[in-house]
Amino acid sequence: MRAGILTIGDELINGFTVDTNAVWLSQALLSRGVSVAIKASVGDETGAIEAILDQWDGEYDWVITTGGLGPTHDDITKSAFCNYFDSEIRFDEGYWQKLVERFKGRGHTIPDNNRSQAEIPTKAEFIANPVGTAPGLKFISKSTTFIVLPGVPREMKAIMTDHVLPDLEGQAPIAWLTLHTAGIFESALAMKLEPLLAKLGGIQLAYLPSYRGVDLRLRSLATGEQGRSKVASAAGEIEAFLGERVYGRDGDTLASVVGQLLLARRETVALAESCSGGVTASDMTDVPGSSAYFKGGVVAYSDAAKVSQLGVNPATLETHGAVSEATARELAEGARIAFDATWGVATTGIAGPSGGSEEKPVGLVYLAVAGPDGTITREARLVADRLPHKSATAHAALNLLRLELLGHGH
Repeated sequence: MRAGILTIGDELINGFTVDTNAVWLSQALLSRGVSVAIKASVGDETGAIEAILDQWDGEYDWVITTGGLGPTHDDITKSAFCNYFDSEIRFDEGYWQKLVERFKGRGHTIPDNNRSQAEIPTKAEFIANPVGTAPGLKFISKSTTFIVLPGVPREMKAIMTDHVLPDLEGQAPIAWLTLHTAGIFESALAMKLEPLLAKLGGIQLAYLPSYRGVDLRLRSLATGEQGRSKVASAAGEIEAFLGERVYGRDGDTLASVVGQLLLARRETVALAESCSGGVTASDMTDVPGSSAYFKGGVVAYSDAAKVSQLGVNPATLETHGAVSEATARELAEGARIAFDATWGVATTGIAGPSGGSEEKPVGLVYLAVAGPDGTITREARLVADRLPHKSATAHAALNLLRLELLGHGH
């Protein structure tokens, strides 16, 4: 089965809102054996919406739209569908009373413009919204099922999960899997994998690079159990081939993987961050249960903070500078001591856009991990763009800790 996804809203095409709905929908449909063949975004314009419906009707088995079902003047999705399907509108008094009671239960009087959310097209099936006020709608043409959903991600996901995806059960799922890699660039990774790929018959492989590493998306040309088996086998071969370069699958993050390693060893970690500005700590504490192993951290941006909070020797800063291997080493050791942790991890670098020199350019970073058997340091040249640099530095620091925990860092 094939599907199209249409996201609707001026805020999407004008760049004020990132379209996360299409990503979630694509993966949800893929897991039910529905391949997304096309995606599009249009503004809040009836003619543009109807034009897409006309193009996709009969071309795809399913069309999922999100956005434009709210109570304000720019929410015109419902009227566009009514025009296309030549449908009248009926006012659902029962649903309206439910909305009135819902607002009353929260201590509010429902605004009159919410009445539009109780107006249901006569040619559509009402789909209950378990977490919001705008119901979903289902229109069916001769060969295409149209699902019309709110644009609020939480509401869209709830309606899909409760009412739409169960209708797709029984389809042979399309098998796919993502491997996460660290410490290797896309081009080097592609060259390294080239000899292996010829042996992985029936598998499509996509490279998905970011500032934090390269993901490998494996998809089987077969469906169902055969497809899952092929993907699992190919993933296992790639993991064995790449070794420590692969740190996880699908929903794994580097921080969650590091956390699992620390828990298994019953060890703890503390951070000393300079150029990463707390991003490493944020990554670690995004993981539920991280308080079991994360002791704390210091964002020591100034030289004075490095000295007073983490015990860096002023002479080290004077001789080598804040961005140096020596300073990174003392930061990591200082964090380990200050928080009485098993491990101390440090970052110091030049995030930019200014502050670089020929000797120490923007993007330069020094990382250090202090542990029971000593301290290791690494120099890296990362992206010379401030916000991506912070993110990439945090990822590189966690990866260095991961390798140490695995016994591969030295």
